[in-house]
Amino acid sequence: MSQLIILMYHAVIPSPLQVADWCFVDATAFRGQLEYLAGHYTVLSLSEAVARLTSGRLYDPAIALTFDDGFQNNHDVAFPILQELGMPATIFVTTGLVETEDTLWFCRLNRALAETHKDVVEWDGSRVDLSGPGPKAKAATMMKARLKTFPHPRLLRELRSLVLKLGDEPGRPVEVGSPFRMLSRQAIAAMAASGLIEFGAHSQSHAILRLLTSQERYEEIVRSVAAISTLAGGACTLFAYPNGQAQDYAAEDVAMLRSCGVRISVTAMEGVNDSRTPTMELRRYGIGAQDGMEKFRRILDGG
Repeated sequence: MSQLIILMYHAVIPSPLQVADWCFVDATAFRGQLEYLAGHYTVLSLSEAVARLTSGRLYDPAIALTFDDGFQNNHDVAFPILQELGMPATIFVTTGLVETEDTLWFCRLNRALAETHKDVVEWDGSRVDLSGPGPKAKAATMMKARLKTFPHPRLLRELRSLVLKLGDEPGRPVEVGSPFRMLSRQAIAAMAASGLIEFGAHSQSHAILRLLTSQERYEEIVRSVAAISTLAGGACTLFAYPNGQAQDYAAEDVAMLRSCGVRISVTAMEGVNDSRTPTMELRRYGIGAQDGMEKFRRILDGG
């Protein structure tokens, strides 16, 4: 039976963050991974790969590359490498952040932790160690996991309070050149025009859908799908569920997506896709900063 492996990236950066984050992959490592793919696999756009999979025309081994969130470094750093190697990819964009000086909430947390002068912070009933890069990275992981359990409005309130405790300004603009900067309209247009990059929606604010009201979910989906159609210059048929675990979305969301014209949706649940996998709940393998080439090859070989 034909199989499709979908890889999930987020950001690709030329130099490490002060506080390590799994989502931010080193550009040299990224190039090495793509060069390995070029020598061993067929890399297809997500749309083409799924079309071939569902029609029985997919020939192993096949890979689709995806990026979540919509960081400007997808254009500035990853795109030139993809162009050089002739590899297509799909970028799922958090549309409410396009062409702004804002960023994703966990990026604001990372920046505040990186720049704080505090060695300890009182948060969520605990004293959290911030005495160096290692403890800060551990704190970031713990804080992100806790904040994700809150509905998005409460998450943003808790984040604001925490960032203030760390000594940062919650609304401070994210400057051009920051690893946390989000995509511009111009960058999206340039990548779409290349024919190598296709775009999908990733909600309006990156809120976890299951924690929202039905009306809020509707607005997150409809507004983001409409925005991608405008930004990329064509109908939006692709979507990635924020956070992407089974508990993060429901049948209600799948139905809303279908009604908006979306035909392919991806999760963040691991697994190989075959003709039996629902095209609105495709599996992906996440590739992160701590994943070396040995693990990368193991993911592909396992598939």
